[in-house]
Amino acid sequence: MREHFALTPPEVSAWLERAKEDGHSALLLSTCNRFELYWYGDEVREGTFLEFARSRGAGDRIPLDRWDGLAAARHIFTVAAGLDSQVLGETEILGQVRRAFDLARAAGTTTREMDLVFSSALAAGRRLRRETLLGRHPSSVSSAAVDLMITHLGGDLTGRQVVVLGAGEAAEGVLRALQARGASAVVLVNRRASRTATLAHAFGASPRSWEDLPALAVEADLLTVATSSSQPVISAAELAHAIVERNGRELLVMDLAVPRNVEPAARRVPGIRLFDLDDLQQLCCPAADAPAEALADAERVLEEELGRLDQALRGHRAAPRLAELHRLGAELAEQETAWALGQLDELTERERDVVREMAERLVRRVLYPVSRSIRQPES
Repeated sequence: MREHFALTPPEVSAWLERAKEDGHSALLLSTCNRFELYWYGDEVREGTFLEFARSRGAGDRIPLDRWDGLAAARHIFTVAAGLDSQVLGETEILGQVRRAFDLARAAGTTTREMDLVFSSALAAGRRLRRETLLGRHPSSVSSAAVDLMITHLGGDLTGRQVVVLGAGEAAEGVLRALQARGASAVVLVNRRASRTATLAHAFGASPRSWEDLPALAVEADLLTVATSSSQPVISAAELAHAIVERNGRELLVMDLAVPRNVEPAARRVPGIRLFDLDDLQQLCCPAADAPAEALADAERVLEEELGRLDQALRGHRAAPRLAELHRLGAELAEQETAWALGQLDELTERERDVVREMAERLVRRVLYPVSRSIRQPES
């Protein structure tokens, strides 16, 4: 189902442009594990969502959750914090939320309220990573995938050849995780030779061309695939051929792409152990190994930041009323000052200033508790 909603940044931008033309506020968060539509206002947008789903071939029977108001804000805070990820506290989601926010702002489809919510969510995510145990031990989907593969390789990468297919964000994360875990025989394959050479050099990998992939599939112990292709780039038949050439030696394959890059039928090929993001989610339960202290600290940070957001939103909603109230107060102070000065003769300029200041101070002192009560939650 997620594959129907896997959008590239240009596709997201095009969709947002159409939303702007229709007069809608909108922000799309499209990652390998979620597709979310945010908007502001009282309009019902589920119909828009379903129409979009049909246009992507997903049909009408899609799993759909909805949050409104502060619950929606709480959700995006939880997402940005990495608490709703496959890997608890993962670092990649914060950048993905920021890029979705940037695309929507560039398209002109956010409102002041949406800007405030998403800016606050990003700030909360950064604070959580600074102040809690989750931030002290950062993780990612890529690093979790590498750890899972190491487990299935007997707990050690010594003497193991690893082939990484792709050169985007996920592939870079895999290379970083492999480097951190001491992998010494890593090969990077991608269609763009310049990008391959640059990325391989950065992480101590060996760059190879796409044409070398069949031979590499015969040699490798682990093949990790994460390209931006919307179609499988490795077929079951190709992997079956590699197994024959390997004399039956098992090959671990990790598909981190959405849409999938490895033909699902490869699971039925003897000697191929294929894992994808769904397997990763089942095998790496987000909260399974999280200490209670870390989760408690994370919840505390989010509650504090949500409280600040709630106050800011109330202040924003009250701003027009407060502005009008203070305008009337200033007008009243000016009228009463004029009346008082008209009743007093032979005042010095300093004395006249004191009368004016007294009227303004009285109005401010009266309006302060009124302004504060307007900003407070309604009982």
